[in-house]
Amino acid sequence: MAASQWARAFDGDAAAASSGNMALGPCSAAGSVSRAMGSLIKKRRKRMRKKKHKKMLRRTRHQRQRGK
Repeated sequence: MAASQWARAFDGDAAAASSGNMALGPCSAAGSVSRAMGSLIKKRRKRMRKKKHKKMLRRTRHQRQRGK
């Protein structure tokens, strides 16, 4: 492929290049999005587990205080 054709083909991926994902195009950006989504899910699960534990402690507070 000639240099001018490569430049024209790369101009189509200008959005991918300007968003910080360098040069391999949209398929490489999709991989990073799925990894980012996985970390968001992990954070959400951690937060929900923390809330559930806090709720359980609130419910059983009187039982724990009576045991002392």
